[in-house]
Amino acid sequence: MDALGAADDRPLTRLREAIEVIRRLLAGNREGYEGHVFRLAPGFGFNYPLLRSEISLLIGTWGPKLAALAGEVAAEVKVGGSANPALVPVLRDHLAHGEAAAGRPPNSVGIVLGAVTVVDEDGAAARAKARQEVARYLPVVAPLDPTVEVPADLLRRMAVLVAAGAEADAAALVPDDLLDRFAFSGTPTQVTRQAHALFDAGASRVEFGTPHGRSDADGVRLLGERVLPALR
Repeated sequence: MDALGAADDRPLTRLREAIEVIRRLLAGNREGYEGHVFRLAPGFGFNYPLLRSEISLLIGTWGPKLAALAGEVAAEVKVGGSANPALVPVLRDHLAHGEAAAGRPPNSVGIVLGAVTVVDEDGAAARAKARQEVARYLPVVAPLDPTVEVPADLLRRMAVLVAAGAEADAAALVPDDLLDRFAFSGTPTQVTRQAHALFDAGASRVEFGTPHGRSDADGVRLLGERVLPALR
């Protein structure tokens, strides 16, 4: 996001208003809207038939305030880059504030965790590949997880190595316990065990992210043939 120069000011207001605008447009509401960030001119709307007047909303965030907003208005909240069961009850607490504020029943909002996934019959090789993937984003997401303590100097060294193209050296700094909190990796049995731990903690859904395996085709095949059947 920094490299794109994308503005991240007033994220709560920006997202809340974006949701309002989208829902008004889908509902065919042409009354207009005047927000702090977005506006709709009176009379403006879609000039074609809509298949649905409502859509289920997923909000992606690590932050407590946006998670509380998800508790008010969303069907699901997703944390990307995490496979950490300890994070689920923390999210549930944040969601509860929003659910209560909106008068929604507790546990109205599903919790989704998703992360890099590398599954292979050779578990050690799968985890080695996952370490390289995780090293790229761990310096960004690790400080966002309140259940994990990682020395700041370790994350700085990792970020410097990644920026210099020394990804193998950065990957060597990722210990097993951190790898398991921020990626799904190993044999089908190991990945299944990780997913079960998330469901046991209260997650409603798990997303297995790219690259899926040491090759995309093999990873998707193993997820479909070995992991998903074990989770049903």
